Amino acid sequence: MTAQEPPGPLAGLEQAAHLHSLAERIHHAADDLPAPRSTHSLASISEDVEDQVRVIAGVFASLAHEAAVHGRAAKQHPGAADALAHRKVALMTRAADPLGWALAKLGEAVAQIGRLQEVSVSPRTPERAQAIDTARAALDDRLFSAHRHLTDAAGNLHRDADLLVAAASGARRGPTAPPAHRNRTPAARPVPTPVPLTASRTLR
Repeated sequence: MTAQEPPGPLAGLEQAAHLHSLAERIHHAADDLPAPRSTHSLASISEDVEDQVRVIAGVFASLAHEAAVHGRAAKQHPGAADALAHRKVALMTRAADPLGWALAKLGEAVAQIGRLQEVSVSPRTPERAQAIDTARAALDDRLFSAHRHLTDAAGNLHRDADLLVAAASGARRGPTAPPAHRNRTPAARPVPTPVPLTASRTLR
């Protein structure tokens, strides 16, 4: 394809497939986060959070890399990048905002895990029990928020992929709905418990 040729439908399909692939990675990370009020041990929750922080940070880094590579190419070869490539990068990087919030919430979750680990070895007192309840409620709230931001990011990428295909082919397509199993049931979504000001600060 020369720089003067408009991108064909195949290019749009390939780029949309890239967005769908990223969306699936994010969906899997959301699915693999510990559910709020999980009965798993704190050690197991800690390991699951660690694993998904690594996955999400990797996706976040790939978005930043994609934007940087595209920017360098556009600077070195003005006019070579087609409008579809610009559109793809713009749609991809929109996911960076909710991913960043998800990482921030998981950072707060890690802080609450550390707090729980600290309190659990202190003498058994009513104050200790209250501190554990407070930290656990904050942990659940942060996990719930991180899951919400991840599902938002993945859902947006799926919809944006459909826009990319439509732009390339000139056809109107309905948005791709995420699979039903991606969304936790309402019973697994507790109403966030108010957290005292002494707990980790809520960002969003």
